[in-house]
Formats: sequence, C-alpha cells, structure tokens
Amino acid sequence: MSSIMYIKRASQLITVRGGSKEPKRAQDMSDIGIIEHGSVVVENGMITFVGSDVEAERYVHTLNGHINTIDASGKIVTPGLIDAHTHIVFGGSREKELEMRLNGAKYIDILKAGGGILQTTTSTREATEEQLIQETSKRLNRFLQYGVTTVEAKSGYGLTLEDELKQLRAAKKLDERHPIDIVSTFMGAHAVPVEYKENPDEFVRLVIEEMIPRVVEENLAEFCDVFCEEGVFTIQQSEQILEAGKRYGLKPKIHADEIVQFGGAELAAKVGAVSADHLLQASDEGIKQMAKSGVIAVLLPGTAFFLMEKPANARKMIEAGVPVALSTDR
Repeated sequence: MSSIMYIKRASQLITVRGGSKEPKRAQDMSDIGIIEHGSVVVENGMITFVGSDVEAERYVHTLNGHINTIDASGKIVTPGLIDAHTHIVFGGSREKELEMRLNGAKYIDILKAGGGILQTTTSTREATEEQLIQETSKRLNRFLQYGVTTVEAKSGYGLTLEDELKQLRAAKKLDERHPIDIVSTFMGAHAVPVEYKENPDEFVRLVIEEMIPRVVEENLAEFCDVFCEEGVFTIQQSEQILEAGKRYGLKPKIHADEIVQFGGAELAAKVGAVSADHLLQASDEGIKQMAKSGVIAVLLPGTAFFLMEKPANARKMIEAGVPVALSTDR
C-alpha cells in the first residue's frame, strides 16, 4: 500500500520553476514560480503532483493508499533551502574577535596576528573526528529548523593533509547520518598556515601535490576552492590550485574580492568556476566576465555585516546578467 502525504490549501506554493538547467538571470530571477492556493502530493517519498488545490483534489481521488493530509491554510509551502557556502565543520569559536573589530581591527590584520581562520585552525586540529561530527551535527540541526535541507561544507580549517582529510571525512559521515544533504568542497587553500608563513609557495605545492590527490582518492569532495585575496593567496597561486583541482576532476570555486579589489572575479571567469563568492569589491570588468562565463555569484550579506563592510552590489550583478545566490558563510 502506498504512503501518501497530501499538503493542501497553501496560500502560496513556491515551485522555483525554471525552463532549463541553467540558473535564472536578470529579470527572470523575479519569477519564483508561485502558485496561489496550491497543493503538493508525495507518494512513497517522491513528489508526484504540484499544482492548484482543485487539480490536486481530483488527483488524490485516483490514489490508493493511506493518505496523511496536512492543511497548509495561511502558510507558504516552499522547497527546502540550499546553503551554497558554509564552513560548518570546525572546532572552537572566535567571538573574542568582535571586540577587536569594534576597535577598528581589519580582517587581514587579525589573520596576520594569528586570529581569524588561523585561530579556528588551531581548535580544529586539536579536535578529534568524532568531536567534529558531534559539534557539526548540532549546527546542522539548527539549519534544519530553518528549512535548509542541503548545505555545501568546505574544509580549510585543518591546513595539514591529515586535518583537511579529517574535516572532509567528518562531513562525509554526517552526509550519511544526518537528514540534511551535505556536498563537500576541498579548501585546503583557505589560509597560509603559520608554519609556512615564510614559504607560501611550498604550502601551495603541498595542496597541489599531496592534498588534492588524497582528497580525490578517498572521494571526499566535489569542488575545490581557494581564498584568492591580498595577504592570502595570489592570483597566480589561486589559478595553479584551481587548475590542479580541475585535472583531478574537482570543480573550481573561489573566494574572490572580499577585502580588496584583487581580480578574483576575473580569475573565476578564466578558470570556468562554478561560483565566485563574497565579491564585496568585485570590479565592473570582473562582473562582466562572470556574466559572460556563467559564473554564479554567491553573496554573503551576513559576513559583510560581521566585517562591518558594505555588502556586495547584488543589483549591479543581476542587471549585468550574473546568476546570484545568497548564503550564510556559517
């Protein structure tokens, strides 16, 4: 006997309907496929009907099985949300940096002083894989409460081969155990660790020659990301890492132009990145090239607020034809 869930009488049913596999752009982004007074039917875990209440009633009458009816009157029914940029697997916390920021300290200055990413790296290295799983599971539960059903999870708080693998293994196990779907990104190039401060090119070599092959060998990630920014990884270093990832089958993504206008948006277009993220300082030319290459802009307004910086110019990107997504950077 079929198990049937019948969600009916939603004031608005949001379908996010599209006409192709390509992301929506420009004015098409305003059309999120709203059905007024809509219903959804799920049979044995698969959505089999989406449409008006009237059509749904006729459809349900043709079904055989136990029907669990949910009245969504006065409510909006929407697909599960997707968070396309998180660093959710990590140890420790950095709340003490807020006082530094309130006193005028800049992000890169905090990083150079061993804070920021490097502070979290220390805590993540000290944590066991099981500790990371337990703490991350709590964060995923909070995501689920807010309707998020898929997250991208970046590594990048290990910055050694074994600690990067530890983060990605934790994410893989959580994908198997938790209701939320987790899509992993290898981001060994999130910062230059203290032990390579005087020789960042050697760390780039480590990422390319040792980390990427192991990540792929263990099937731990779908994407490769890099923090392309002044004081972190140069344009040349970032390109080397992303191209190496591509050779191993990892799709490129990039943290671009977050702190200063650095050419990260242009690099995203050049390497054919799936997305360029942050983009607070992206140039007009970089935005133009992203639109031409189909690079998705993943914007993180909460991060801009936390950094006390002006947010990325989403309207300019939308009008230029860049597909735009929003994320939390959790």
